Amino acid sequence: MISTAEILSRLDQDAKNYSFPMLDNGYYYHGDQKMVIFRDENRWVMLIEIFAFNNHDYDVKGFTTIAYVYGNCLLNGYDDVSFNCFVSDSDTDSFLYDNENYIPYLDSNVKTIKIRDKIIPLNTDPDFLKHKQIDLEYPNKIAPWDLMRSFVPEYSDHIWLTNTEISLSIPSDLPIFLELNEWLHPDLADNQLPSETETFIQIAEAITNGNKTLYKPTVEPNTHWKYWPEGGTL
Repeated sequence: MISTAEILSRLDQDAKNYSFPMLDNGYYYHGDQKMVIFRDENRWVMLIEIFAFNNHDYDVKGFTTIAYVYGNCLLNGYDDVSFNCFVSDSDTDSFLYDNENYIPYLDSNVKTIKIRDKIIPLNTDPDFLKHKQIDLEYPNKIAPWDLMRSFVPEYSDHIWLTNTEISLSIPSDLPIFLELNEWLHPDLADNQLPSETETFIQIAEAITNGNKTLYKPTVEPNTHWKYWPEGGTL
């Protein structure tokens, strides 16, 4: 039997062990997020994916899809966090250092980037970035985290795990129960736990009862990167 208390206890324990997503992680600029819940009568799994930029990698290796997975039926005892890079150079090095000011920025000669096998044209037009609420940290220079945010949401589907990748940790016969692209996320830096957040309380109850309509948020989501300005600043 699946219990709400079991689910929330598991998520809280992972939060206390620093293996639950922190959207204002000082080493990662937040970009996008996705949550998928899998469930049947006896099994449950929660997969949370975070698209972020590692502030210690000022080239394409910094684009990171972090996968967090929790549940009672994970394969091979898998209960860890995985870090994946699906972004690569399409033709040349994508980022350079301004050695005088130690500022990473996009090489103006680079016009495309590759996400998995798809070539993505880069749009660095100031009006386009402004429309996306991207305020350049450095005048007239595109930082890699600004570029990352310019991909969202048009190319988000390319940076999430594939079904084959998911099946390494989650039974392939476990059906998808609920998918979310935004939600109210706990502020872990302020010691808030998943069990204290409406989103995860309702999701746990929905999983337990097998009724996705029990997830009916009454508060605005806060997963957009603009709500987490401390991310990547360490």
